[in-house]
Amino acid sequence: VGRHLGVESLAAVGATGSASYNSGTSTFTVAGSGADIWGTADEFRYGYQSASGDCTITARVASQQNTNISAKAGVMIRETLNANSSYAGLCLTPQGLAKWEYRSSTGGTAANNASTGTTVPYWLRITRVGNTFTAYRSSNGSTWSQVGTAVTITMGTNVFIGLPVCSHADGTLCTATFTNVTAVP
Repeated sequence: VGRHLGVESLAAVGATGSASYNSGTSTFTVAGSGADIWGTADEFRYGYQSASGDCTITARVASQQNTNISAKAGVMIRETLNANSSYAGLCLTPQGLAKWEYRSSTGGTAANNASTGTTVPYWLRITRVGNTFTAYRSSNGSTWSQVGTAVTITMGTNVFIGLPVCSHADGTLCTATFTNVTAVP
């Protein structure tokens, strides 16, 4: 991931939020509001870059503010920047869960593929090979475990990969920090 990410608040969030990169610590900080990444449309802050074809996004969620037990910070691959876009996302919550969620079609209802006990700090990864999306987690960045099962989502060749943050308390900002962020390609 380059040092500069595109930044977007998806939907009409109650607080705009921000994203920044500290080159001294190689840390991305994303502050996001929003009701949730769920249902038929999402509200959150997204630091992202474009990708094409097969791709992978990996990040260590180093810290996450507890604005709600269901606040989310993690990694995502999204077809568009529209609130109702198809997506695959793996996010940590202050409740101590890694949630592997996805929306298989534009405007469809999001589904939870798996939730597993995981607390910050933790490494997260999503890979796309064709239309197959798979989520992984790691405590150390070298030994990875698959979360749930792979899902098939038909997306266009060009997608957006990045770092979503949602406070699950629209109007309140949740700040999360990410280290060891890589995106291929």
